Order: sequence, then C-alpha cells, then structure tokens
Amino acid sequence: MAEPLRHPGPASGPRLQMARSRVSRRRIELAAGVPLDQAIPAALQGDGSAWIVLGGARADIRFVLPDRATDGLHAAWYSPVQTLAAATIHRAGIVWGLREGRGFGHCHGLWGSAMGHLLLDQSVLCEPCIAEALIFTDARFEASPDAETAFTLFKPVQMSEPDRTEAALLRLAPHVELASGLSDAMGRLGWDRARLAGLGSLDTARLADGRLLDSHATEFLIRPGAIDATGRGVGLDIVGIGGAHLQGCLAPLGNRICVTAELVLTRP
Repeated sequence: MAEPLRHPGPASGPRLQMARSRVSRRRIELAAGVPLDQAIPAALQGDGSAWIVLGGARADIRFVLPDRATDGLHAAWYSPVQTLAAATIHRAGIVWGLREGRGFGHCHGLWGSAMGHLLLDQSVLCEPCIAEALIFTDARFEASPDAETAFTLFKPVQMSEPDRTEAALLRLAPHVELASGLSDAMGRLGWDRARLAGLGSLDTARLADGRLLDSHATEFLIRPGAIDATGRGVGLDIVGIGGAHLQGCLAPLGNRICVTAELVLTRP
C-alpha cells in the first residue's frame, strides 16, 4: 500500500469551503491555433469563473501525471511533461477562475490512451471546438497560496449574495472523505439531490467493485451524474503515479482528498 500522505503545513481552516451562486449555461467556441489559456477567456468574453467541459477535439497537447515529490517540501508533485501531437481529447474538465488577478484554469482529462493534468498554457487546439460552460454569477474560484499543502490552489469566493441558489462551488481540503464532504455540502444546501462536476486528487482510490488504485497521488475528473444527500455514488476517471488509470464508481469509504478537490453542485 502507498505510504500515508503528509503535507508540509498543519491542517488548518475549514475542511469544506462553499460559495453559492446563480448559474447560466452557455456553449462557447474555443479558437484553434492559440494556447487554451488564451482561447478560453476570449470565448467567455469577460465572465469571471466557470466550469467548462470539452471533448471530441484534436489538439497538440502537453500534460503531466501525478508523481512523487523530490523537493523535500510537497507531499506530491508532477511527472516530466509529456507531449502528444494531434491527439483526440475525449473529455476534459476545466475549473476557470482567477489567479493573481488574471484568468487561470485547472484542467484534468482523457486524451489518446492517457489521462492527466493538461497544461493549458502549452496546449493548442488543431481546429475550433465547441465547449459547454457553466458560468457563475455570484461566486468564483480564486487561487491563493495554501500553507497546508504549499500549493497555490483554487478556493471558492462569495462575490454577492444570490437571490436563489442554483449552484454551489466547493473546495475540499486534504484527508477529507470525498463522500462525507459532499454530504456535508448537501446538508448545508438543504438539497436531496444534485448534479456533480469537478476535479481533484485522492490519496489512493477505492472503487465500489473492489478495484484499488494504490497511489498516494492521483488526479481525477468527475463523470457526468448526480448524487443524493449521502454524497455517495460518485463516478469518476482517475489516474495515478506511472499513468495507470481507472473508471468507475467510488466506494462509500476510503477515498480521502490528497491535495484538493474543486467541485460544483447544481440542481438537477
């Protein structure tokens, strides 16, 4: 089994952070020939934060896998950069928000026969692509330094109080059980059921059918679906150190957050 994960800083602050928002759904066209971190803000036309899903496009991509840290500080890190030319992006999810006052995205996805963390500033579409976007009106993801993990991470920020809650932006901290964190969020919202989207990392992954991804650092992308008030029944794609990846429904227990989870709940 993988060794227990230890982050450099103490566990502090809320283990669940949440901001509520109204939400609009929009199809956006991402331009070819420029890095995706330039194509996305152009397509959003100034909207601050979004969850974006794209698939079926060809791109020259650069990506990394989760890996062991060698710097003596972080609990996990990234592999050397891998390159694929004219690869088909089967499905990718992007948390788009702000970092140092500028648009910034965090992307996990599947392309070719691989899965990983897409480098948006180094990946370019070969042809324009239509993507689906959830645009948040009253909240946004904003990156800030995180003392516990020594990473700069997205966290939800409430910008204004919505007159109705159509979506909730979540961040789960290390060592939180994914299902428990989702159940807590559902309880605060008073929802019995919600659609779930997002990405993050787990410290090993246990699937409901008994399969195990024994990797202390992973990257996951939530598969389209819904959860009930227990937070269980999460379907995902997940990749570990060395590139082994699985797809399936998580077991109710044994799926603790590695570094972070950036998630979006919306009403079905």
